Amino acid sequence: MRSTGHHPLFQVALFFQNMDRPDLSLPDLDIEAVDLGGVVAKFDLQLTVTPRLDAGKPCGMSAQFTYATDLFDEDTVRGLADGMVATLDALVSDLDTVVGDVDLLVPDVRRELVDTVNATEHAVDSGTLLSEYRAQVLRTPHAPAVVFGDETLSYAQFDARVNRLARYLIDAGVGPEELVAIGIRRSVDLVVAIYAVITAGGAYVPLDPDHPSERIGHILDTARPVCVLTTVADGSDLPSDANAVEVETIDLEHHAVHPVRDEELSGPIRPATPAT
Repeated sequence: MRSTGHHPLFQVALFFQNMDRPDLSLPDLDIEAVDLGGVVAKFDLQLTVTPRLDAGKPCGMSAQFTYATDLFDEDTVRGLADGMVATLDALVSDLDTVVGDVDLLVPDVRRELVDTVNATEHAVDSGTLLSEYRAQVLRTPHAPAVVFGDETLSYAQFDARVNRLARYLIDAGVGPEELVAIGIRRSVDLVVAIYAVITAGGAYVPLDPDHPSERIGHILDTARPVCVLTTVADGSDLPSDANAVEVETIDLEHHAVHPVRDEELSGPIRPATPAT
């Protein structure tokens, strides 16, 4: 259904108003254009540029912003205008300037964004995603960890499934710096697969089974994962040459459920390791 709150085609417009005023002179009648004022915004944001003339000769240009006051305030639009003027000044001051090299932010705005708004530096723990996950399992083993539809796993149940699959991946050659593709739609299996890859020390490459096979093939060709984790249902939508490992058909019963030990890994997991 069409919204009456905005223009149906676009919300931002740029107009170059270079049409001459028509000659309205009539015999024995003086005619003068009168500005009625009270500009009404037809778009969310509109910039109208008009050439200025002096004795019929060009003498610069004027620009006017019109905006919806429900969306913008005067300071915001004035900041846009200042940025546009600064950009134009930079371009005309050196005709050899590359547009991509022009700083679009005036100094005051840059300081505000970089030094104030973006001043988000803070100390972080030196642990890894895996260590934080392990700590949570120990703290609340019986609390719900994953809920999807009618299926719920406690942290202990979830961790058992993660460890079994992680050991399978370790046996398959997955370790630190190794990649594993995961082509599973949203489900408990997806979360188990992600944490199993991380537990094995690897990094996961997400695949969307609903994407075109050419795109999935390009991702696999670029990432060169050790293997692809998928389910019977999701694997049918992956390329036939994906060499997929079907999670639901793996016999994991002989793999232990207790946490994977460091000595089982092919190398140490460090904070700089991908997806840790």
